[in-house]
Amino acid sequence: MYDEILLAGNPNVGKTSVFNRLTRSSEHVGNWHGVTVDEKSKIIRYEDKVLKITDLPGLYSLTEYSPEEGVAISRIMNCGNAVVAVICEARNIKRNLFLALQLLEAGRNVMIVVNMADEIEKSGGKINCGALSEALGVPVVATSAKYGKRAFDILSVAKPILNAAPEKRYAADYLKDIPLAKTRALTDGYARAADLPCEWAAIKALEGDEWVIKRLKLPSRIAEKMLNENLRGEICAARYNYIDKITEGLVVYGAGKNSSPDGNKTGLCAFDRIALGKYFALPLFLAVIMAVFAVTFGLPGRFLSELTGLAIDKYLYAPVAAALKQSSCPMWLADLVCEGIINGLSGIVVFLPQIVLLFFFLAMMEDSGYVARVAFMTDGLFGKIGLSGKSAITLLMGFGCSATAVLTSRGLEDENMRKKTALITPFMSCSARLPVYLTIGGAFFAANWLVIFFLYLLGACTAVIFAAVMEKCIPALKSGRPAFIMEMPPYRIPTAERVFQILAANAAVFLVKVGTVIFALDVIVWVLSNFSLTDGYGGAGDSIMTVVGKAVAVLFEPLGFGSWQAVTSLLSGFVAKEAVVGAIQSLGGVKILFAGDTAPADAAAFMVFTLLYVPCAATISALIKEVGLKWTLVGAGVQMVTAYIAAFVVRSAVLFTMRAPGFAAAFAVIAAFTAVAAVLTRADKCCAVGCRLCDRKCKKSK
Repeated sequence: MYDEILLAGNPNVGKTSVFNRLTRSSEHVGNWHGVTVDEKSKIIRYEDKVLKITDLPGLYSLTEYSPEEGVAISRIMNCGNAVVAVICEARNIKRNLFLALQLLEAGRNVMIVVNMADEIEKSGGKINCGALSEALGVPVVATSAKYGKRAFDILSVAKPILNAAPEKRYAADYLKDIPLAKTRALTDGYARAADLPCEWAAIKALEGDEWVIKRLKLPSRIAEKMLNENLRGEICAARYNYIDKITEGLVVYGAGKNSSPDGNKTGLCAFDRIALGKYFALPLFLAVIMAVFAVTFGLPGRFLSELTGLAIDKYLYAPVAAALKQSSCPMWLADLVCEGIINGLSGIVVFLPQIVLLFFFLAMMEDSGYVARVAFMTDGLFGKIGLSGKSAITLLMGFGCSATAVLTSRGLEDENMRKKTALITPFMSCSARLPVYLTIGGAFFAANWLVIFFLYLLGACTAVIFAAVMEKCIPALKSGRPAFIMEMPPYRIPTAERVFQILAANAAVFLVKVGTVIFALDVIVWVLSNFSLTDGYGGAGDSIMTVVGKAVAVLFEPLGFGSWQAVTSLLSGFVAKEAVVGAIQSLGGVKILFAGDTAPADAAAFMVFTLLYVPCAATISALIKEVGLKWTLVGAGVQMVTAYIAAFVVRSAVLFTMRAPGFAAAFAVIAAFTAVAAVLTRADKCCAVGCRLCDRKCKKSK
């Protein structure tokens, strides 16, 4: 049997970092709101105790505003006497303690963990944990999970109170002006019947909390009265007044100088005034992405990939081929191992360095706090198409793994907004598609990194267009416009340890997939492509895959890749997009798929189709979980049609460029200048982000 510690707190206070330290795990963390969307648990042994540590999604209060907050609230209210460790950020203790007070009102077994204490200590300050502990009557410990400082003090402090019945640590005197006693007289009986804490139920009823009022099963007359006499504003003000009182002088500096713990001012830093300004925000973001692509897919990335390929040829392919030749094994077995398996897998593994480089830059953007700023930057545009700035985070995560990104959409408050965000996320080019671009693009285009940048941009533009279409044309998916509330984290320098954990985790996932799913598919594709039902291996008759592929290939002839090999490769992509490259290598390489004068146009169309057609099985499964089978099937159908049309248009455009290069170049320059002019002239007259952060009153803001 084990005791349990729940890690609760506002978004982006470091709950998952604490979880990783205590459990020696490597769950994904980031310097932005909403990284955790479901609870994660791990059982550990600490001294003589067996402990279950649970990381809960972020929440601001015990009132549910989104599904992941509902997960956290339900878990907390049904945790018995487990310890609820409320994680607070050292520079935002006042705001974070709002949740702690509600947990104490609910009779939970609470302790306070002040995380990121190093940021206070670096400026010469110290958090007076003893004073806060005395004021609240609960244990308080300061730590810095990011750097591993005093993290296990949490367990040593929690150990004595594990499973202890919580005492009445303080009287909620700050609610003395609220008619709590009168309300309890009405609600206590219903609260006991619903197995809810009586005082907490009365407070939530006075706040007009619909979930609690429904759970209490109050008579309609009383329930209506509670909803009409909503005292949420008065109760919140009373809590914050109390928090101001107990946090006065909480941070102590040298020579007895005291300071407020909330050191995060809301003003914009110098860089943010440029990065989030109306003229520079979008161009700067595009410049950052282009720089990342130039390094990842330009000379540095290509050099690392070529080095990996040479190593595989020298230390794996050549020795294995020689050994098989000397062993006098059947020719079909030698071909299967060397051409089917090694060539198929190496065609993917050689791109691991570039994939790792991409994840490195994404990790730097996440951990530094820039991703959160992208959300603020895009909120104005996304609001016009039924999305929000938080949708941008889900879409950016789609650059890594579509399946994981789809799951993060549940952090959006509006149900229709969640559905739209999840449905358009597969249009974003995930890392599994990169080997396709690198293999095919590298064979036909000198500036391959620009081609890849275009594909990523095309995917993002397609996602935005379809979001707008769904908002305007499908009433069942029309979004509300909830308030955009999100943490603006400070810029932080990513630690080498955290970046290494992200890279190692993603590289491990990639290699495991290559060694299991891709390996199995390569073997299957090679066997089906080299064996005939009538003549066996190497016979004159068509192979099994040729027969199947030819029946479907005719549909893709207008796109320029109407061969059975191309169809076979695309079918492999339904399981995993990396398998497309494995199939191509197993079937003879890129030159077999694309040949003749139109090869570059055919290759471009194939890459666009790979970008936009139905995602892998894992993403389909995630979509079914988040939006249901009906919308998943609708989304898959839309993606297939979109992929076909886009591939046809791109092939036609490339053919036109090949035949009239001068005119095409002039047209591209004019289009680029027109796009830049449109961005500048249609930019909001006021930077909404700037107004939010620096608290300036803008005459042109609405």
